[in-house]
Amino acid sequence: MKKVTFLLTSAILSCVALTGLVSCGGDGTSGGDDNIYDITYVEDENYTVTGLSATGQEGSNITFDVTSNSVFYEIGDVLFNGEATTKDWFGYEFIMPDEDVEITVELIPVTSYDDEDDYLSWGSSVLDKISVAEDKTVSYPVPTSLPLFFDMTKFGYYNTEIDATFLSSNEEVIPADALTFEPTTANGNLLRGGSITVDLKKINLGTASIYFRFDSNNADEAELIRTFTVTEYGTIELEYWDVEFTYDNRSDFSDLENIKISFNDENFIYGNSVADESQSFTLADLVEESFTLKYIIGHEYSISASHAIYDEDSGHYTDMTDLEIYDWMGTGSSSTGFNQIIDGVLTLVSLPTAPIEIVLS
Repeated sequence: MKKVTFLLTSAILSCVALTGLVSCGGDGTSGGDDNIYDITYVEDENYTVTGLSATGQEGSNITFDVTSNSVFYEIGDVLFNGEATTKDWFGYEFIMPDEDVEITVELIPVTSYDDEDDYLSWGSSVLDKISVAEDKTVSYPVPTSLPLFFDMTKFGYYNTEIDATFLSSNEEVIPADALTFEPTTANGNLLRGGSITVDLKKINLGTASIYFRFDSNNADEAELIRTFTVTEYGTIELEYWDVEFTYDNRSDFSDLENIKISFNDENFIYGNSVADESQSFTLADLVEESFTLKYIIGHEYSISASHAIYDEDSGHYTDMTDLEIYDWMGTGSSSTGFNQIIDGVLTLVSLPTAPIEIVLS
């Protein structure tokens, strides 16, 4: 993608900006002496026309250039009186006909961009849909995260400075000030990645493309563009499996109503229609010592278990004890990965054919 220097204001030669699209150039006369005719062009804030004469003599070679002012548009066909101009290294040209000429420019929307050769790309869990906040009137922030993937072999391990820029193709839907970059660091301030945080209280229903440019002190700049549809809360549909679990309680506690197992979605999509971020069960809740988890395909779930007694007077749990969850290995292969629980993290690459046993101690 050709990098563009953005113009916050666009003044095109000596044209007067009017509401909507207007024609610019020319002196208001045509068919004068020596077969000289007017040349005008249609103005638009998303491109700039340079080097275009206001008049041209029949049969003469007219040259000019058109450049995009927006990362969200590329220049398409450039026409004179509906006919194609010739594109060359210096810009565009045509032979002046025996009539006035109007130049029109077709814009091609850029709805996505991700250079596979640089270090930056979207995380695999990022969807093209974002939910508005369930309640925009709450006093606390309602964010969602768009994970980014940093190829550290290309990015390097000694970047400490952040220069992040955001633009939106539709400020009414996703305003740029609703977007921030949240870095992941190690050993103090060494960058190891990051994500884009979206303030869901600021966005509105509709479709918009967002542009993200990232630069740091020891890496070249990288750019991303992606188009998102903002939806009503609770309407984002995701594919999932109903996964059955059983348990083996090897802990010292036998009061099952006070033992809880929680599954937390590490790739949670806010506003989805399938499940909350956390799904929890007490052992006493389980029917025939088994339970079903709505497992969103492609996500990872951290599993925790604890024993605690709820104090109704204070409204808090007391005497909390964390319980250990044993590792588990299921089916799979080295190429696809395995169904497994490792260090309390559940990952599934296929729907298990038998219930998974959670062993607690």
